[in-house]
Amino acid sequence: MTERIPGQRFEAGTVIFERGEQGDKAYLIRDGRVEISTDQGGKKVVIANLGPGEVFGELALISHQARTATATAATDTETLVISTERLQAAIDAADPLLQTLLRGNLGRFIWTQRFMLQHAAPKTAETSLEHQAEHDMAVEADIQRAMKSREFELFYQPIIDLRDGRIGGFEALMRWRHPDRGTVSPGEFIGVAEATGQIVAMGAWALEEALDALKRFQAIVDGPGRPPLFMSVNVSGRQLLELEEIDRLGAVLARSGVDPEQIKLEITESLLVDDPMHAAVALQQLREKGVRLAIDDFGTGYSSLSYLHLFPLDTLKIDRSFVSDMVHDPRRERIVRAISGLARDLDLNIIAEGVENDEEMQSLDRFECDYVQGFLLAKPQTAGDIEALLKQDPHYDTHLGS
Repeated sequence: MTERIPGQRFEAGTVIFERGEQGDKAYLIRDGRVEISTDQGGKKVVIANLGPGEVFGELALISHQARTATATAATDTETLVISTERLQAAIDAADPLLQTLLRGNLGRFIWTQRFMLQHAAPKTAETSLEHQAEHDMAVEADIQRAMKSREFELFYQPIIDLRDGRIGGFEALMRWRHPDRGTVSPGEFIGVAEATGQIVAMGAWALEEALDALKRFQAIVDGPGRPPLFMSVNVSGRQLLELEEIDRLGAVLARSGVDPEQIKLEITESLLVDDPMHAAVALQQLREKGVRLAIDDFGTGYSSLSYLHLFPLDTLKIDRSFVSDMVHDPRRERIVRAISGLARDLDLNIIAEGVENDEEMQSLDRFECDYVQGFLLAKPQTAGDIEALLKQDPHYDTHLGS
């Protein structure tokens, strides 16, 4: 039988550590409760009230800044001090699931945990999580190999300007040409790449590729009276959560020579909902670099309207779930009309995704959407195919599709 590691006991009211002590210890609560507090404006502010199984340390995140706090035993409490050596030994002895969750830094743990909760199959918990962990590690290794073998490729889907029926820009979409499995859907690897942190390198590569393609596309259409093309590129939450990645994105833009205003960085709505204050800082830094910012799948989150005033946005993308079959669903049609009107009132551009029939196109034109995107108009294509298309200078009818 494993011997119980002795803990440290504190009587109720005992201060475990004081605010201002810049230590590096962490504590696991075995029994009792601990109050974490700080001093703001001369007043005690309770940050958290923790119980058995929870971990706390001598630094706290307050308004997304590391600050010291005070920990007080709210009841008679027993804690276990966690050292770096003890934590590493536990990780080394862990099963594959825990190694997947714990390997790396806190940011990786958070993203892996979120991915596991969202995608684990509904089987018995232990079995499904173990299989999921093994699957994710296999995908992680395959992604690493694919990056070295240059198996990832960008396709570009035209986005049509409803004002003149011409191509206004493109969305860059990543595809994986697997040597054994053929084309792998992004849904099968993006989540794992987010969890493992591989998405950071993949995102940087995608941005460079997209900027290089945009320069070639722009050279074909340059001429008097033709607005510059734009390129929409998806940015992952991991890239925004790491401040050095903001600088890296800026450096890529500077090296490219592309006008930053031709770039729309697409942010998923879930990121804004999960961590709005951090996202606001990151997006403001990006906006100061001159790029434009778009919210992808607008309307699918729980607090879309509440954050519009927080972020320096330029574009809303109406999710395809609202556009799809809206001509036969009055409720969907009203939602699209309302979002379009809201965007105009806020001086935001609007792109409607997933346009698949003439009736949807007509409705979007009537609602004064700025841009439309969908298979009715054009499917995602290789850069070479797009160059050939631009040389034809196609004009799309706003209700006939082409």
